[in-house]
Amino acid sequence: MRLNAIMLAVLVGGQAFAAAAQPAIANQRSIIVDGYGEVKTNPDLATISYTLRGEGVTSDEAVRAMVVSGARIEAALRGIDPAVDPQTSKVEVSPARSADCKASDEDSSAQLSKGACAIVGYVATQSVTVDTADVKDAGTMTGLAGRGGAFDARVDSFDLKDSRAAKARAIAAALVDAQAKAVAIATGTHVTLGPILSAATGDRSVTTITSQEVKLDMLPPVYANAPPPVPVNVKPEPITTSANVTVTYAIGQ
Repeated sequence: MRLNAIMLAVLVGGQAFAAAAQPAIANQRSIIVDGYGEVKTNPDLATISYTLRGEGVTSDEAVRAMVVSGARIEAALRGIDPAVDPQTSKVEVSPARSADCKASDEDSSAQLSKGACAIVGYVATQSVTVDTADVKDAGTMTGLAGRGGAFDARVDSFDLKDSRAAKARAIAAALVDAQAKAVAIATGTHVTLGPILSAATGDRSVTTITSQEVKLDMLPPVYANAPPPVPVNVKPEPITTSANVTVTYAIGQ
């Protein structure tokens, strides 16, 4: 119960709590210690990214092919995680020219769209990211994106949907560490450890996200009666959350 009360004071009061205690500290002998706490938590969120691509003789055809590919991939991903909501950005439509159309090293200016440099088609691309709580199947979903025609499909990172509980546990561990140090100092100097005068976390709580990238090359597009997805086992490393606290203890009389 005592540790829980201390932890609540740290979380609610923070620096303000420490500042309010300064007059009392100035007039009382004290022991000031830093505590460090670290906890590991299995990630509950994976982020997948890929690039949609469409080609066509006209820009409309290229964009249409890209959109169709995106819808096909999204449907495949929702077959595993119905809650996925792909986020899209960075749409580009570029003209395609013959391989014979190349600027020389001496002349890097734009080439006119005629002769060898005539436009023969268009390529449309769009960047997509998908968050999924189905961490264990993130690799399988990446494979499905590749099967649907995505380029550079990969699992980008793992994270915690809400890191507050992990940070609270890290602070609690840091307070235990601080108390052990204070007890050791008091014992070594033959004084009695008194009550806590102040405690603060500062701004040093850190969550370290360990990224485990899974990248799959593009596979042939999805066709009717496609076989089941290829299972990919993904077991990311736990995420480390750390916290530092500074605690001031009174020296008992």
